[in-house]
Amino acid sequence: GYEIILVSSGAIACGMKLWKLDQRPQQIEKLQALSAVGQIDLINAYQNELKSHGLFAAQVLLSHEDFKDSKRSNNIKKSIINILALGAIPIINENDSVSTEEIEFGDNDQLSGDVAKLIEGQLLIILTDQDGVFDKDPNTSDNAKLINKISFNNLEKLGIELGESGKFGRGGMKTKFYAAKNFLTSTNQMWIANGREEQILLKIIDKEKSGTEINLN
Repeated sequence: GYEIILVSSGAIACGMKLWKLDQRPQQIEKLQALSAVGQIDLINAYQNELKSHGLFAAQVLLSHEDFKDSKRSNNIKKSIINILALGAIPIINENDSVSTEEIEFGDNDQLSGDVAKLIEGQLLIILTDQDGVFDKDPNTSDNAKLINKISFNNLEKLGIELGESGKFGRGGMKTKFYAAKNFLTSTNQMWIANGREEQILLKIIDKEKSGTEINLN
């Protein structure tokens, strides 16, 4: 079987939905407030869905500082391991409600890479709204082609164009490659795939062709 850890953004987006905001605020204080309100809805959504499958969610909120301090990062690792031992699924998010511009991750792509590295994960799957990595930005180019497999060490030779993040997120393809740089070794792998594709996780685990596989070499 597999031990699953889920890194999920969405607290600010849930807060925006509750307050019926169409545009993401720029002020850090407003983002913190929206995150504090929205995080409750976010974790409840996961808890309710997991309970319907006989599973339970465990909320873990992290900041960038947690990974800079060896004692704190070791405590995080132990906590996640014990959550998994209980049979629960850790739902990890950046602690936006206390983050500032200086210490925030900027997006959960980098956070997922840090978590995967910390717990020595063998597979990191980043789900997005695209089918994987393209040779050009598919949002602006009609002839963009999906790249099925990438060697990270040869990334520059591919000349991949990196898109921008949307109004609800802070990512874009560039931060996914930052996560890859931090996580990948010669013994693990990473995938970037479309989170809206049905059964996408099972397809990746079963090694069906879906998304973009990224290896170190």
